[in-house]
Amino acid sequence: MSGWSNADVTPVGWQPGAGAGSGPASPPAGAGGDPFGSRPTRRRRGWIRIVAGAVLLVAGIAAAVAGILSAVAERDRIETEAVARGVIRDGEPGTPLTFRAREGGEYTVYLIFAGKVGNTTREERAVRDTACTAARPDGTQTDFRGSRQGVATTIGRASSVGHFSTPPGGVAIRCEYAQGSRRSRRLRTDAVAFVVTPGAPSFFGGGVLTIVGGVFAGLAGGFLLGWGLIGKRVPV
Repeated sequence: MSGWSNADVTPVGWQPGAGAGSGPASPPAGAGGDPFGSRPTRRRRGWIRIVAGAVLLVAGIAAAVAGILSAVAERDRIETEAVARGVIRDGEPGTPLTFRAREGGEYTVYLIFAGKVGNTTREERAVRDTACTAARPDGTQTDFRGSRQGVATTIGRASSVGHFSTPPGGVAIRCEYAQGSRRSRRLRTDAVAFVVTPGAPSFFGGGVLTIVGGVFAGLAGGFLLGWGLIGKRVPV
């Protein structure tokens, strides 16, 4: 006999799938014995990115700290190195102040606000409405106003009004509120102290640029460090 004709009896030694008419064959096993052909992987870290990110992160933190310390020092310098001090009162003419410029150079007038630090509307109006006149030792004078500054600086409680240059000798300066609009007069602070300090205001003064650069460097370093630690999966 060439085959088994009784469907109700299984012959000895018969295996499923043997001979013609058997079901579909199992898929071949891939690398690692996975019958679906997938390959095992491992995570490879990017050590170059890790090192570069760590360096940038540390440098960024150090730069930000240095910028903060510089800003604190600049804030203190504005008041400790002042050569003249006065008070501007709403509705009163300014009182002339005198000082001696030992060396020719730049001098800046800053308003010093009391209380908490904040760029409030009252402070902004006070700066905009402050007008100063500086009489130089050579007989010339210059007028400037907070609303027409080329570069305005706010460091801590101090906000610049403007700056002027002078040769060595005696200088007289007077600062007062300009007339301003009715709204401006209502909003600005009634009285504010001011100082005259050597040096010109700068947008990058007080460590601002260093702080901003440090923050961006720290963020870039953190991104590279995280990217390197995550790495990517590669076949084993």
